Amino acid sequence: MKVRAVFYYSRENRCSINALAGALEPSRAEGVSALFPATSRGMASALRRTSAEGLRAAACFSFFSCQRESTAAIVRVLRAQTPGAVFIAGGPHASALPEDALSMGFDYAVAGEGENALPRLLAAIGTGARPAGRVIKGARADLSAFPPLSPEYGLFGPIEITRGCPYACTYCQTSFLFGGRPRHRPLGQILALMSTMFSRGLRDIRFITPDAFAYGSRDGRGVDLPALTEFMRRAGELADRKGGRIFVGSFPSEVRPDHVTPETLALVKKYAANRRLIIGAQTASPRALGAVRRGHGPEEIYSAARLCKEFRITPYLDFIFGLPGETAEDEEASMEMISRLSAMGAMIHTHAFMPLPGTPLAGAPGASISPRVRRFIQAMEARGKAFGKWRAQLQAPRRWKVD
Repeated sequence: MKVRAVFYYSRENRCSINALAGALEPSRAEGVSALFPATSRGMASALRRTSAEGLRAAACFSFFSCQRESTAAIVRVLRAQTPGAVFIAGGPHASALPEDALSMGFDYAVAGEGENALPRLLAAIGTGARPAGRVIKGARADLSAFPPLSPEYGLFGPIEITRGCPYACTYCQTSFLFGGRPRHRPLGQILALMSTMFSRGLRDIRFITPDAFAYGSRDGRGVDLPALTEFMRRAGELADRKGGRIFVGSFPSEVRPDHVTPETLALVKKYAANRRLIIGAQTASPRALGAVRRGHGPEEIYSAARLCKEFRITPYLDFIFGLPGETAEDEEASMEMISRLSAMGAMIHTHAFMPLPGTPLAGAPGASISPRVRRFIQAMEARGKAFGKWRAQLQAPRRWKVD
């Protein structure tokens, strides 16, 4: 029996699902088809239609830990409405806590990268075979073997150019999910994907990467300027020929402050369209920066902001409030830095610490932000100098069980 994967194509998870769709294109995955409804009602309709057509239905979800409760609620409803469907979990939460994903009502949890694992699991479901175990381990993918988009299904978005990060910051899942050695997508494949997108009428190209300025770097800890220059030159020139634009170091990617140099900023000015740069600062305290293993100090943050001002690029700096062990002195350092950065023309993107499964801080309590810091953030917001979802993030799960 053939199998149809029905993905919950939510706005927050589209980039991950685009990559899975690329691995499941009809030219790659024989006997597997896919649909991508964006609502729970659409999911139910697609699953019922799939069963009515005599196909095995697989309801597929990729989700973050902050989406756990809303995803569980959708699964409960869909299970009641479509009893014959198989439910598959993937993404950061299922990778870090697969047994918890199973407890939400899923039949299988793909723990790790899904490009190799999901097609095999779906093929087994289609034949009626039972995989050995309900937790399916996903191996690290060769990015050159899989597109991060799906031209055959018409799913496009930012192009993932690098996966993996060497820094293993204690609050971040990236290194623990994708490994510490960066894997870069070959430049030729990136350009081919861009050409396909331009041919479909898309004009703005964005990229997914933990650090846009580390593209081509063997260890991800430094800037390989020749490789970065070649990438940005060829991508920028291709976009120019096609009447398009590239955005490098803007959402949904960022750059490290210690990689912001006159040379990297000159490349942005010459080849990219963005005049904003997202920079991960996180905190101003030298103690706290060391505790979370950022790998840079406060002076690199100031330097990055000063250089951006020289190049007439607006820095958007991420700060996390309520990190575990944060002291009054740490808070004071961050508020002082933010005030100085704001005076230099920077925008501040505010976050509240959220413990994430699979990280060293998974078992830590969620953020506790003092009244004076709250008043400071609110004053910055009122002046149009800061923005962010820190209030909503304070409502996220307070800690995760650590084995």
